[in-house]
Amino acid sequence: MFRLMRWIGLCFIILSFPFLAFAGEKTWQVVKSTHFNVFYKNAPQNELNALVQKAEECYDSIAEDFGFNRFDFWTWDNRAKIYLFDNQSDYQQATQSFDWSGGQVKISAKLIQSYAGAPGFLQSILPHELAHIIFVEMVGLNNPAVPLWLHEGVASYREKNISSVKALLADKIRQGGFLSLDALNKFDARSADSETVRLFYAESYSIVKYFIMEFGRDAFVTFCRNLRDNRNLMVALSRAYSFKDFNDFEASWKSYILK
Repeated sequence: MFRLMRWIGLCFIILSFPFLAFAGEKTWQVVKSTHFNVFYKNAPQNELNALVQKAEECYDSIAEDFGFNRFDFWTWDNRAKIYLFDNQSDYQQATQSFDWSGGQVKISAKLIQSYAGAPGFLQSILPHELAHIIFVEMVGLNNPAVPLWLHEGVASYREKNISSVKALLADKIRQGGFLSLDALNKFDARSADSETVRLFYAESYSIVKYFIMEFGRDAFVTFCRNLRDNRNLMVALSRAYSFKDFNDFEASWKSYILK
C-alpha cells in the first residue's frame, strides 16, 4: 500500500514536469483501440498487444464498477494516450522521472507514459492511474470539493480485499486508533508516518467500497454528478445518500465496518 502511495504522490509531483510533444516526432508509431492510442517505437508486438488488451479491460471494469459505463468518455479523437518507451533510460531522459518510477500520468491530458518491461505497470500502475483519470472526468478537474481520500479510494477500489480491510479497521476503531473523517479530510502524506499513510489508504478504500456496496452504482453516479455540479462535499453526500451531516456519514460508515 505504501508503494501505491509513492506512485500516487508522483501523480501530483509530475504535473510540474515538462511533458514533451511526442506526437510531433515521426519515429513514433501508433496502435489504436476503442479508447486508447498507444504510441511506441520498437516495443515488442506481444507487449503492445498485452498493453492494449489490459488498458481496454481496465477501462471497462472501472466504468462498470462505478456505474460510469453509460458514458462514452474516450472514443475517436478523444481517446486516451499511452506512450511506451523502448527502455527505462529513454523514459527517464524524456520524462525526468525518478529511477524507481514505472509510469507517469498527466490527468488533464489523459496521458500515461511508461516503458517496455516496466515492473508492475500493467498489474498496478496502469489500472490505478486510469481510475484517477476516469473519476476526474466525472467530478471535474481541480474540483476543490473532492477530498484526497475519495480520489485514492476510487483508484484503489479493485486492489484490495474488503474482508481483510474491514477486520483491520474494526480493530482500529475498537482500539481508538481510527482516523476520523475530519482527519481524512485534512490528511497530508508529507507529514504522516508510514503506518498512518497505510491507514489512510485502507480507510479511503473502505469508504468507496461502502458507497458502492451499501447504496449501489446509481447512487454513486448521482454523488459524483453533485460533486461536479455543486462543488460541495456535504451537499453531494446529503443529496445522494441523505446524510444529515458529516457526523451522520461517519457513524454510518463505521457501522458498515463493524458489522
